[in-house]
Amino acid sequence: MADSDSSDSEVYDINPDFLDSSDESDGEFEGFERVDYERNRGVIVELPLIDFAPQNDADLEADLELGWTRDDGVPDIAPFTGESRLLVDMDSTEPIDFFHLFIDDEFILKVTVETNKYADNRLVMMEAANNLKPHSRMRKWVAVTVDEMKVFLGVVICMGLVYKPDLGTYWSTDTSTETPFFSKTMPRDRFMAILSNFHVTNDVDRNDPLSRIRPMIAQAMAKFSDVYSPEQNLSFDEGTCPWKGRLKIKVYNPAKPVKFGIKLFQLCEASSGYCLGFDVYAGKRNETNTNYCEALGIDPDRLTITSQYVLGLMARCGTLGHGHHVYMDNFYTSPELFDELEAHGTYSCGTLRANRRGVPKAVQQKRKLAEYECVYRKNGATTALRFHEKRDVTMLTNIHPPQMSVLWKTKYGTREHVKKPTCIVEYCKYMGGVDLLDQYNQYNSIARKTKKWWRKLFFHIMNICLVNSYRLYEKFTTNQPKKDHESFRQSVLESLIEEGGGPRGQSVRRGRPVLGEKPSRLTGRHFSDFIPAKAGAKRARPLRDCVACNVKVENRVGFKRQQTSFWCPDCKVALCHPRCFQVYHSVQDYKNVLIQ
Repeated sequence: MADSDSSDSEVYDINPDFLDSSDESDGEFEGFERVDYERNRGVIVELPLIDFAPQNDADLEADLELGWTRDDGVPDIAPFTGESRLLVDMDSTEPIDFFHLFIDDEFILKVTVETNKYADNRLVMMEAANNLKPHSRMRKWVAVTVDEMKVFLGVVICMGLVYKPDLGTYWSTDTSTETPFFSKTMPRDRFMAILSNFHVTNDVDRNDPLSRIRPMIAQAMAKFSDVYSPEQNLSFDEGTCPWKGRLKIKVYNPAKPVKFGIKLFQLCEASSGYCLGFDVYAGKRNETNTNYCEALGIDPDRLTITSQYVLGLMARCGTLGHGHHVYMDNFYTSPELFDELEAHGTYSCGTLRANRRGVPKAVQQKRKLAEYECVYRKNGATTALRFHEKRDVTMLTNIHPPQMSVLWKTKYGTREHVKKPTCIVEYCKYMGGVDLLDQYNQYNSIARKTKKWWRKLFFHIMNICLVNSYRLYEKFTTNQPKKDHESFRQSVLESLIEEGGGPRGQSVRRGRPVLGEKPSRLTGRHFSDFIPAKAGAKRARPLRDCVACNVKVENRVGFKRQQTSFWCPDCKVALCHPRCFQVYHSVQDYKNVLIQ
């Protein structure tokens, strides 16, 4: 999330023509050289010089000894050599094709094998411990197939589109809240059985706190950077997978909307929020980042942990050495990190904590600045500055020269032009990539309340895969009308269910018909018969509660329980003979007729 000090309460917009108006001919900007830069949101007029605040001579002398000067030259940076494009060939551009770029059949097969393996081991352990209850779902467990796992994932995605407070209510037959899709697609008990046994891996490494979710992390990290090459501007920030349970790697950040959870360091494309890679925080020391720093020829012991996270993640995503511009907040920004990134052909801009090691004295000192006043120091290509509008904002950049941008400001209904450092304008423009990803993660999220932290993280990462799929679909689908985000997810889940062979275990509906269609009990010919006895049953003619003339158990006070030995073999329901049988197969609202 962008640093709060850099946000503006006023509304700024861009007007490239204001300097040409006659009433500005004798204004304060007359005579300055003007350069127009094309931006995503219009044209910004930039001034090559800043109206700097007076400097303290003692600070200037101290900064000169450390290599910081008042040079106002343009930094010499390498051009961007990358290209925003897909790195894989696609025969089709349907939503499901983009989803399979990240969650492919091979990965679904692995999850299916691991789920069956865990269920078999669990069943053996429960039987050995004599802990298998008579009506446990595990007694009915059969191995899940790849097709069935696709249907399961489709149902999970649909749960993000249709929010209900509890999983069981998705299969409710209450006429006011019933959602027929779920009961038609997969029986409730089968879904719950797969969910309870769902596993990504059964190999647990006690030295790796993320071992239970490691295959999903590896799958996503490999696919995110392998299928897409990003634009020049990137943003680096942390996101959070919500979790309030007991967990060693859980973090608490009171400044975030999600205060408790599992922290992820994320590198995203600034314009779209496409996630190029992430790193799950599992403690201060991260051997993967250390190894990447060593591979780059950098001694990790002379870098802070946060600098190692940035360098290591960008190296894994393949974004070093191509002239990318990365924007970050003051948690990561430091002169040492910017120097290392510049040495590897990557340039940076971010808000800065003034007490960081290596920050010039003029920027550190707390002398009060006037409104729109600025002090700066420059060391090579790196510029450190402090600017005051409503509060002090401290910045560090090796992308931008010490330069001001002129923008229109609307305040209390009046418009006036103001000057702001170009690095602040660009930071506000490009820092929101991770925030954009988090925003889309909140829409139709598939994450559900669970007792297993790794399962929560699995579905959080799968949600990122869906957002990335949608972003690529938006960029690279040109020959057909585009779907919005919700319709995209709906198309993905429908395709998954279709790939899985369509709805499985379709149950007979007893309530309201779908879209005005008559239920099957009111059509065709139905004949009553005795309820067949189960093998080894003591009763030759078993009894069951009549579904027509009984009320719900919780509302049965004052009503007598009605049982019968007859049923309808087609509808698979017990019915008293002949009255209930006739009404059930001829009246839409049969309970109002039978229960008085």
